[in-house]
Amino acid sequence: MNKSGSNALEQNTMKAIAMMSLAVCLLSAMDLGLKQLVQHYSSMQVVFLRCLSSAPLLALWMLARNRQAFRVKYPADHLLRALIGLFMLFGVGECFRELQLADAYAIFFAAPLLITLLSGPILGEKAGPYRIAAAAVGFVGVLIVLQPGMGSQLISYGSAMGLLAMVAYAFLALLLRRMGHHDSTVAIAFWFMALVGLGAGLFSIFDWQPFQWRHWPWIALLAVTGTFGQLMLTGAFKRASVAVVAPIDYTHMIWAVIYGYVFWGHLPGFNTWIGTTVIVSSGLYIIFREHRVKQRQLAAAAVSSFSPTYPTQENSGTQDSTDR
Repeated sequence: MNKSGSNALEQNTMKAIAMMSLAVCLLSAMDLGLKQLVQHYSSMQVVFLRCLSSAPLLALWMLARNRQAFRVKYPADHLLRALIGLFMLFGVGECFRELQLADAYAIFFAAPLLITLLSGPILGEKAGPYRIAAAAVGFVGVLIVLQPGMGSQLISYGSAMGLLAMVAYAFLALLLRRMGHHDSTVAIAFWFMALVGLGAGLFSIFDWQPFQWRHWPWIALLAVTGTFGQLMLTGAFKRASVAVVAPIDYTHMIWAVIYGYVFWGHLPGFNTWIGTTVIVSSGLYIIFREHRVKQRQLAAAAVSSFSPTYPTQENSGTQDSTDR
């Protein structure tokens, strides 16, 4: 029964697209709240608020569904992920303080490209020459956005922090692939927020600012959008393949442009649009290329299972070699 229900979820493409679109909307609103708050508080204090506002809601949801969901197999992996996540969220906060949302997102969009390059040496999931070339082209797009050397310094502080956050996110994603084999998604999400919140709270003591009541709506926005955005994100990836769901993540830029114009009267510059187009195009190519390779592998496995007398390993290897 559970198995069939799982399959039904994986094939519910339209619901997955709707959930991912809602997730992007919610998480973009969360980033708006973060950008508003880092103008008044340190990044570590805002990270603490982000985790403190979301972790209790997720904990209540887990308690209502299954108290065993808090258990994890390898606590050390969660500690490592929290440490990397602390650097990532600090970088995000600093980047949001210095850059507009659209410019920050353009940098963050390069994370899948870096994941493609690192998955080989770290996870043994080697990318073929086409995907490596696409990642390289995508990083050219990052250079177009950053425009290094065009100003008085090689790269701005906000851009550097954005790059730090992007690299940290790539390592988080690679670590998550390993953790997902033995721990549940909700457990990973909860302990990430709890441990990062604890670390951010300790670091924020040195530059703590009293809360201003006029900022409580933004804190509430973090709680609601952060919690439900993650749940929608998880639900979307359970109901459809990465090739279907992941491209919708790039619609973050639409919300970034809307928020940037409404709240700050800012529109992205020409270089940001060109660079983002290059980055997104490269990312989409990598997503669909990986999907295509997996489909060929599944087809080859199906043929070999029905034709045991005629081995298909050589044919399968020949097909996959076009991407290696």
